[in-house]
Amino acid sequence: MAYRVKEYFCGDHLELEIFPVTRQQMKQSRKDKKKETVPKQKNLNDKNAKKYLRRKVHLNFTNDDIAMHLTYKPGCLPATEEEARKDVRNFIRRVNYYRKKIGLPPLKYIAVIEYEEGKTQLHHHIIMSGGVDRDTLEEIWGKGRANADRLKSDEFGYEALVNYITKDPKGKKRWISSKNLKNPEPNVSDYKYKKNRVIEIAKNPDDTAIFEKNYPGYLLTTCKIKINDYTAGIHLEIKLRKLKD
Repeated sequence: MAYRVKEYFCGDHLELEIFPVTRQQMKQSRKDKKKETVPKQKNLNDKNAKKYLRRKVHLNFTNDDIAMHLTYKPGCLPATEEEARKDVRNFIRRVNYYRKKIGLPPLKYIAVIEYEEGKTQLHHHIIMSGGVDRDTLEEIWGKGRANADRLKSDEFGYEALVNYITKDPKGKKRWISSKNLKNPEPNVSDYKYKKNRVIEIAKNPDDTAIFEKNYPGYLLTTCKIKINDYTAGIHLEIKLRKLKD
């Protein structure tokens, strides 16, 4: 059984997916192997969409950037999902206007738009590039409360924040992003990890030495193991972070 590895280098974080492939899959062109499927309709109810978003945040943002959480005051609550989406787009447009006015480059952002019909606790989350003070950002929103905080990474980067803003909602949750963001694209290989090596990792998931040889300068943070009951194939999801100087 052959194993494919996908390596996602995203800022200070590296994610690996290791899984069995058939001979036919191994014959795919290199271009097809590397091509990633962007989550359709930006729907965050899907596990792969959340994984894609996490990698995109790690790839494009740092602790110099900002997380905003927007809520509405009485009388400003949107009546439809489209109005809620329009509110976020208008806010981003005004922020970009202000940034241009003070000589900053266009905004980089990922906005999670949450809408549940008739709910007063409707809110939005935006991860955006820094450079504008938080009081100004809160004033630009103007439709209610706006909490702005600097991004704060831990050993898992911004994973906790991404999990929070993409937690399963009762209503609808979508995300939009600026076009000036990099997309997470993997390095793909069918020969880097032999079957015996994969078995060794599965038996010793906490052994950081296994990864230090292949990824010097990185430290293991997570190794999740799943074994297919039918094929006995091993599936690994591994996360590492870059060691600081």
